[in-house]
Amino acid sequence: MENILEKILYEKKRRLMGEKQLNLQEKLEIISNKKRITNTFARIMKKNREPLIIAEIKYASPSRGKILGERDPVLLLDSYSQGGASAISVVTEEQYFNGNVHLLSQVVGNTSLPVLRKDFVLEDIQIYESACFGASALLLIARIISKKRLKNFILLCELLNIVPLVEVHEENDLEKALNAGAKCIGINNRDLTTFQVSIENTLRLLKYVPNEVTVVSESGIKNRRDIEYLMAHGVEHFLIGESLLLDPNPARKIQELRGEVEVGMY
Repeated sequence: MENILEKILYEKKRRLMGEKQLNLQEKLEIISNKKRITNTFARIMKKNREPLIIAEIKYASPSRGKILGERDPVLLLDSYSQGGASAISVVTEEQYFNGNVHLLSQVVGNTSLPVLRKDFVLEDIQIYESACFGASALLLIARIISKKRLKNFILLCELLNIVPLVEVHEENDLEKALNAGAKCIGINNRDLTTFQVSIENTLRLLKYVPNEVTVVSESGIKNRRDIEYLMAHGVEHFLIGESLLLDPNPARKIQELRGEVEVGMY
């Protein structure tokens, strides 16, 4: 699993080289259209003293291989909604996660919940593309882009009425994100270089995050005990993927994570 991030980025850069570029008029039209849309993802990012679950859809991952299998993403959306998820995350990276923007469009078209696009964003065309396909939020990984580019990407997201969720894993990532103006930080408990996971990473970085910045804990959250542990330290937003995707009853699993049912009571 070593150097998997480098492999992902190499493939992403190769794909982006073949992307059609937008002209100025096309960009201005996208900006104009998105400004008129109310962004509900921004609203759920406000703290309200309960666990807010961003439930993920992804076909595969480098660490797990195929995950979704033949299951219909639309049916999974129904389970997530019934369970009480606050938002949906969609992984669109093509080579290693088997995603694509058509999956993003399908999810956006079949849920009333706000949708976060997760990908490896390296160029502004991906941000405009996310706006066109209806994403309410977009993951920006601090580690893979310069501070100047990250700042520009955050500003472009805000111009397009998209919430930029800036992902960090190390202290220098966090410093870069805060200096670039990030208001919403995703602390990834998974090291993208080795794919090793520890939820202690959220607590390790949390002490450096200003109170006015919203924190989302990402990856490695498996049960209600993990939720309570992180909430005891002030974390209220959780992005959860494999724990839901691998559970035979995702709706019930979300209810368990939210503390609405007890383990063994269903």
